[in-house]
Amino acid sequence: MTLNNDYFKARLEELREELLAELAVAGPHPESGHGYSTHPADHGTDAFEQTAGIAVRRNAERLLYEVERALTRIEENRYGICRDCGQLIDRARLKVIPYARYCLDCANKHSKG
Repeated sequence: MTLNNDYFKARLEELREELLAELAVAGPHPESGHGYSTHPADHGTDAFEQTAGIAVRRNAERLLYEVERALTRIEENRYGICRDCGQLIDRARLKVIPYARYCLDCANKHSKG
C-alpha cells in the first residue's frame, strides 16, 4: 500500500491552520490569572469557565503538537509507519486521525496500558 502523502500533508496543514486559529481566538493562556471578577457571586462561574478554557486550550496545543510531528514525519518519509511495530498504518485510520503514530493494534495496546 502506498500512501498519497500530498493528500495527508494538505489535510494536516489544514488542521494546523484550524488549531492555530482556535488558539488565536482563545487569546492569552487562561492560567495567566486574568479575568477574575471582584464580585464574590461570580467567582464560581469564573473558576469554572477558566478551567474549561484551560482544558480546551491544552487539547488544542496537544493536537497542534501531534500535527506538527506528523508533518515532520512526512518530510522525513516516515509518515504512516507505526512507531512500535514498523508496519504501515491503515489508510482509513489515517483519514480519521491523520496524525496517528500507531497502527490500530499497537494503539489498542497503548490504551490498555
